[in-house]
Parts: sequence; C-alpha cells; structure tokens
Amino acid sequence: MASLAAFGQGTIDVENINKTGNFTQPIFGVNPAAPTVMQTGSPSPTVYNGATVFPAPGTTVYGGAPLVGAGYDMVFFYSLNTSVTSYSQMTIGTTVPFRTAASATSAPAGGITGIGALVIPGGTGGTPIAFEYAAFSTEGGTITDWATAVANFNAGTDKNAQIGYGAIATTSLNGSDTAGSPHLGNTSDTGWTSFSLMGTPTPEPGTIALAGLGAAGLLLFRRKK
Repeated sequence: MASLAAFGQGTIDVENINKTGNFTQPIFGVNPAAPTVMQTGSPSPTVYNGATVFPAPGTTVYGGAPLVGAGYDMVFFYSLNTSVTSYSQMTIGTTVPFRTAASATSAPAGGITGIGALVIPGGTGGTPIAFEYAAFSTEGGTITDWATAVANFNAGTDKNAQIGYGAIATTSLNGSDTAGSPHLGNTSDTGWTSFSLMGTPTPEPGTIALAGLGAAGLLLFRRKK
C-alpha cells in the first residue's frame, strides 16, 4: 500500500503486496479445520523474487490457501479520523478483485489487483488516515458487495457467505512522493497484517430433517395432552 502524488491531493495506492519490493501480506481463505474462526497476523517469512518478505515476520499459520482469482473481492475502508474502532465507522473507498495468477512475474497468491491512485476526499499530503482491508467471497453469484456479504453471513443461511477483515491500521497520505513510495510496512504505516476469511456453516439436510421431526413430535405431544 503506497501513498502517491496527484495534483496536491492526498492519494493512496491500494495494494497489499508490493510486486517490486519485499513487502507482502496475503489474504487467505477459510480454514477447513475451523471454518468459523477468522485468523489474523503476519505469516512466517517466505521468499519472493529472491528476497525475504514480511518486514515484520510473524508466526501465524493459516489453514486456508491464499486467495487467487475470480470468486473473491477485497474492500478498502478509510477514515480521516484515526480514532475509529470499526470499519462500520469508515468510508468504503473501493472494491477490487484478487490477482488472477500467483507467480514470480505477477505476485504471490493472496494479492489484490492494484487500482492506482485513490483520492481521499479532504486529505492532502501528510494527512494521517486510518484504514482497514476486508474481503468476501462472491462465489455462488448471490453476493456482489460487502453489505450483502455481511448480511448473509450474520443471517447464517448462506453457505457462500464468507467474510474477513484485518486490524485497523494507520498511514499518512503523501502528495509529493513518486508512485510506489512509501510502502506499507515502513515506519509511517503501522498495524496492518494478513487475515483469513471465515464462514458460517449451514445445517446439513439431515439436521434440518431431524429438527423438523422434532418439532412435529412436540406438536403431536401437545395435541395428545
């Protein structure tokens, strides 16, 4: 994630993997062993383009695979108020898909497609902002935006409803540096790490049938009494 110059306005480049450097914080899919648990934190260091990545190495072991290609979107939230405590207090800046390849010439898996300079209204060079990444599954064709993904996840009735979000972090907009500088992970950018999606398991057909039989049995019992 890098601050960019754009006619004196504060802008930011939405990107969780720096293809020309050594910063990368992939976003991962649901952990099959614990689908309702959202994991957060930096993974252990790996090598990308011959350099060790993750400027702040972590120990998080993700059970899901890094997200790649169609079927998932990333949402970027931001706020000029750096005291916010939830993405619900922020503005949705953009929604972008994940990269469609995972190779040395493109980017490691788990990276989103960069969109270039995103203008932050009311911000200029040096303005501090709070930001947060979120991601959701679009598989199944029933979910096309973050609001629907969250609503379906909370309802617990859509097996395709998978969401996840990272910790709130801070950075400073920059109106004078060239594109690609500074990158998230430098001293001016703090708090952001990888995360995984989580899903709400829906009852199996057998479970639903048993629940229906149980309800019918209770109804008969009440009638006999």
